[in-house]
Amino acid sequence: MLSRIADSLFWIARYMERAEGTARILDVNYHMMLEQSNQPYRLRWDPLVIIAGEHERFFSLYQGATSYTVLDFLGFRQENPNSIVKCISNARENARTIRDRISRDMWEDLNGLFHEVSRYSVAEVIATGPHRFCNLIKFGTHRFHGVTDATLSHDEGWQFLQAGRTLERAGMTARIVDVQYHNLVEGPLSEPDNHQWMAVLKSVAAYEYYRRQYRARIEPEKVAELLLLHGLHPCSIRFNIAALQEALRAVSGTGHGTYANEAERRTGKLLDTLVYDRIEDVLSRGLHAFLTDLQRTCGAIGEDIARTYFYYPVAE
Repeated sequence: MLSRIADSLFWIARYMERAEGTARILDVNYHMMLEQSNQPYRLRWDPLVIIAGEHERFFSLYQGATSYTVLDFLGFRQENPNSIVKCISNARENARTIRDRISRDMWEDLNGLFHEVSRYSVAEVIATGPHRFCNLIKFGTHRFHGVTDATLSHDEGWQFLQAGRTLERAGMTARIVDVQYHNLVEGPLSEPDNHQWMAVLKSVAAYEYYRRQYRARIEPEKVAELLLLHGLHPCSIRFNIAALQEALRAVSGTGHGTYANEAERRTGKLLDTLVYDRIEDVLSRGLHAFLTDLQRTCGAIGEDIARTYFYYPVAE
């Protein structure tokens, strides 16, 4: 497969996953704040900017984090390369350049989503509430992934889509948990902390699964265990790193127990940690340090994939 095509497919998946993740945290935060309207505490908007990794850029454009400024920045601002509108636009542009290598249904679905999103403005979303806009993104990205699975040949190209999607999701989950790490303390949760951890679970569509899995009140240690080390939930870091490993092996043809390149080696090493560590091991070393290292590793894996498959040195 040409490196240009692989690169475009990889980034289509990353941009779509990034847009969905941002829509989820915006929607959940807004609704949790409405539920707390009569309470003396509030969920804040600035952690959402930190999760997106755009804290410095945000405060270079706005004086403070409010519902309007955060929705504008994360939803619509063109100066933010990770805004929802920008991500959908970038995914569409990547798809446009390889229209002959994706299915017609994929292009029509993504192009239609782009035009739907383009009709919204931050003023309209603020006036009506972000739920409809965020649902458009969430279900639009789900539909696109479904169309892709059903209409695109599951060859190397499909594997690069899986690699991009799972790497992006692992990084997003790590950032969401990391923002809350300082609340991991012994003893009962305060009411504000309880709402914040509930928001974390809802941000990755894991609240109902948590209740079924643990049958207990929300405990930060158990939330971290589920989102980091659980092997079955599709938003857990372990689940996504395992899926990433399978996609990379499918591309290179490498069997279990070995690796063909640095991306596979680094992914396998990270997966071993997630499989064999217990949450007590993670917490004893420090959750923030663990998640910081994990995010760096995810960034390095992305660079390894690019060097291995997308960028080739030009002969002098």
